[in-house]
Amino acid sequence: MVSFDQSLPDRFRVQARKHPHRLAIEAGNRALTYAELDGAVNAVLRVLVGHADGRAQRVILLVDQGIPAVIATLGVLSAGAAYVPLDPALPAAQLRELVEEVEPAWIIANRHYLPLAHGVHADPQRILCIEAIAHDDGGPVPEITVAPDALAYIYFTSGSTGKPKGVCDSHRNVLHNIWRYTTNLHFDVDDRLTLLQAPHFSGAVSSMFGALLNGAACFPYDVRSEGLEPMGDWLRTRRITVFHSVPAIFREVIAGGDFPALRCVRLEGDRASSRDIDLFRRHCAAGSMLANGLGATECGLVRQWRIDATTPIPDGPVPIGDAIDDMQVRLLDAQRQDVPDGEIGEIAIRSRYLALGYWRRPELSASRFLSDPANPALRTYLTGDLGRMLPGGTLQYLGRKDLQPKIRGQWVDVDALERVLLGFDGVHEAVVSTTQPPGREARLVAYLVPQPGMALSVETLRRHALAHLPAPMLPSSWVVLHALPLNANLKVDRGALPAPESIGAPPFVAPRNTLERQIERIWSEVLGLDAIGIDDDLFALGADSIDITRVRNRMIGALCVDLSFATFFDHPSIADLAREVGQRARP
Repeated sequence: MVSFDQSLPDRFRVQARKHPHRLAIEAGNRALTYAELDGAVNAVLRVLVGHADGRAQRVILLVDQGIPAVIATLGVLSAGAAYVPLDPALPAAQLRELVEEVEPAWIIANRHYLPLAHGVHADPQRILCIEAIAHDDGGPVPEITVAPDALAYIYFTSGSTGKPKGVCDSHRNVLHNIWRYTTNLHFDVDDRLTLLQAPHFSGAVSSMFGALLNGAACFPYDVRSEGLEPMGDWLRTRRITVFHSVPAIFREVIAGGDFPALRCVRLEGDRASSRDIDLFRRHCAAGSMLANGLGATECGLVRQWRIDATTPIPDGPVPIGDAIDDMQVRLLDAQRQDVPDGEIGEIAIRSRYLALGYWRRPELSASRFLSDPANPALRTYLTGDLGRMLPGGTLQYLGRKDLQPKIRGQWVDVDALERVLLGFDGVHEAVVSTTQPPGREARLVAYLVPQPGMALSVETLRRHALAHLPAPMLPSSWVVLHALPLNANLKVDRGALPAPESIGAPPFVAPRNTLERQIERIWSEVLGLDAIGIDDDLFALGADSIDITRVRNRMIGALCVDLSFATFFDHPSIADLAREVGQRARP
């Protein structure tokens, strides 16, 4: 059993003493043993301690993924300071605000980010180049005692909206989080772990420390500069055994060939699909494992579902897991009462190993981290995610609470709709979102990426969806994209999805005969529009199942024709609908 009464650098030094000649880290054409990495870390430690002046020790990192970033992180922690990694791609004004909020003792930057560092920090004497200081001169190593409950880092997370919030956590909590991963996935000295997450993304914590606190090898890869195309060959030539990424990266990389050395694939940070499981089973060895997990910066790993070649896959969303030691999951309703198994509720995490809170935001911390009157050592973190507990205690993840749409007061199971769309031949990616036109109720929009070399027919997709789902769940608009937008962490960026109206529409063509004018008048009145072109897609204009019901009832009365509900999906324009009505009216 690992002792949690120690700091992260204490645990790292234990590994460095036990495995001085084992590979610790490799990136590009550079590799360091544990002894060499320890020496570089000590060089940074000597610089920071030698110039300390008693100010609060928080050190901002402006670094790309790679060996210097790992050295800087461990050096800061060894000096008893907290590291604060920021995204160098942020606008300078936003970086400056974050620097002012953190009040760092130092900024450590890659050489090419030094001009940026000088632009956001007023004191040039407090800016260090990691490439210049990470050279071991063999001098004495300062004796620094770091308490287990000391602040280890601040990770700023943007969330879905609003001001970035800095999540603070301690050495003890981070060490416990790494222990949870190590226990569940059996990390050992022979493992070779990817480090794909950018330094400013908290997902890097489990990959970096999962390797270096277990005597394993860490393999940083800068996705921004290297891209995804070479990654498959890189994984094979480096004989990677543990791959950790968001599902979007996994899908792109894993389809490029087989990976016999991989024993474990970790998917976190976004929803996985049954297609991910199919790709895993097709391209990884029979004895390998896929771990689909739930975690957050505020709590670390809380659930994990492990899948191998024989694991039966339940219907519905891919589960995110079974129970993890010391992390209790509750599902709460709006009154913060537990919901029955099988019901949807907000995922809440009860533990003694939650993050400390948000940097200088006590009100937000108090609203998200709830005290426990029954046990002061425990707190409950409200994740803002929705889930459902299956029989047997396995958790389903249903997405962010603030992104789950309500259509006419009813929750829509977006995950179920996306699974149906992904089951259509030719669909590579599918995301369902909502939009709310002025003066109208919210409606569903499906964003689709076709398989390479294939075209998608919206009319055929509608019929496919209607065959598997109730009509109220059908999207009103369908948008075909070359690729889904991704954010800096390579998650699907739902906020960057284009509005359906921005994709373009056919030229306006006015009704040409009495029947088209009658149908156009009915649709215009129901949709509240001044005029509709006969080639316009009625669903792209916002038509939904309730509108179809109203139009159908009016057409029965005005035109003496009875059309099935499905007819409107098969003929989504006034011109198509008029042709269908005309054919039925013929003797």
